[in-house]
Amino acid sequence: MENQIIRKNSLMKYLLFFVLLTCIGCNPIPKKDKYPDVPQLIDLLKDESKFRKVTDMTGLSSLVFLNDNRILLKPDNSNSPIKVMDVDKNIVFEKIYDWSQPFYIDKQGNLYFNRKKFFYPDYKKQEDFRTVVIADSLSKKSEELKDLNDSLRMKALAAYELEILKPYGLKPCPYTIVNTARCDVFTVIDQTLVVRQTDLFKSELDIPKTEIPKFDDDVLIGWRNGKLPSPDYLAYYELKKQRFKCDDMIMPKTVTLKGRQYFFAPGLGLYQILF
Repeated sequence: MENQIIRKNSLMKYLLFFVLLTCIGCNPIPKKDKYPDVPQLIDLLKDESKFRKVTDMTGLSSLVFLNDNRILLKPDNSNSPIKVMDVDKNIVFEKIYDWSQPFYIDKQGNLYFNRKKFFYPDYKKQEDFRTVVIADSLSKKSEELKDLNDSLRMKALAAYELEILKPYGLKPCPYTIVNTARCDVFTVIDQTLVVRQTDLFKSELDIPKTEIPKFDDDVLIGWRNGKLPSPDYLAYYELKKQRFKCDDMIMPKTVTLKGRQYFFAPGLGLYQILF
């Protein structure tokens, strides 16, 4: 019994020592801003001699870069239209879409939503397009079979899933909470938009973006309150000899459109760089 107590005490000492080393390694004590004279990014973007705003993120959830240097503006609520515009702010296309249905952008820049296909480049040409959301089909079938006992309903659903997947060369996916990516499907198969995943928005287009280099290490300046405290880091960047600082979660990048360089951050929007 005494030996067990000694071992437990020794174990506790090692654990406390490990926690102390971890804390020291994480350096959890906030520090002062190392470069108080370097401008904040949010202030720098207001300088019209350095940046031209294409769009901020007001009323938007994301930007998607399309063909021919166009940008799709995805709204943050279902009452606002989705828009396609160029870097000179000319609106090419806008339309309200049903958020309960899939939205898909293929590699050619065609748009699929509201059970229609809108053809690139001006999206004026459109046609009805078959759309199948596997989860919706299974849910509807389950409701039809609700009077069966659990065993019979599951057996019938399994057979129905095989039936609806077969035309698209798909097989049922094992029910698991890991490795779900291999089960995800969001593509056009035999003139049908087939979706088997939770997220109902997907773009096959992705313009390369370049990370803006940092000129010094990030600094912990505080802790955010919440259910679990989270660190608040200040990051230091340099773009064409112009230094700025911002929250480390902003992760600014540059993107080239029409041969010109633009500043882009998912939470701030798109700005042409003028210097």
